[in-house]
Amino acid sequence: MYTLFIDTHYTKLHLALFQDEVVIEEIVKEGEKLTEYFIFTIQELLEKKHITIDDLSGIIVVNGPGSFTGVRIGVVVAKMIGYCKKIPIKVISYLQAVALKYLDDVTVGIQDKNGTFVGSFNKEHELMSDYFYLNHQELASFPENIIIDEEINLDMVYEYLKDKKDVHPHFVKPIYVKKIEVDK
Repeated sequence: MYTLFIDTHYTKLHLALFQDEVVIEEIVKEGEKLTEYFIFTIQELLEKKHITIDDLSGIIVVNGPGSFTGVRIGVVVAKMIGYCKKIPIKVISYLQAVALKYLDDVTVGIQDKNGTFVGSFNKEHELMSDYFYLNHQELASFPENIIIDEEINLDMVYEYLKDKKDVHPHFVKPIYVKKIEVDK
């Protein structure tokens, strides 16, 4: 059984392939042109292990928070593969994935140039309230310690999600750091 992990929430592309709950291949690429090489990188990952999309039995996708284009590309591709090939999808936010490393309640965040997108999680790693955004001034006076921009542990992500319900591709929703500004 193979599971494809997709994370495009930030400035890098992070793909991994699990076989029977163990990471057997991982690719991390950084760069501006994510949309140009994303599909080819999935193909490269699968070909390294001599498998195809049809061999996948699951997909894990990080649905944000992140930039509009970055999050959208990962979520759309996961939805497309899941829907077309009838492959179950599991969804986790980057912030929840970071929170998995902590045994107690924790507040984690991801920074951009204007501030920090924040989520607070209980010891069961469930979101305690809505995500929120703090600008730099608000962040400086925020009363809680916020863990910022940590790497996620793929084994913990898989373990946490393995007994969670699948998400129908139509209900996989991206989380964007900020709303799109139509008028500048």
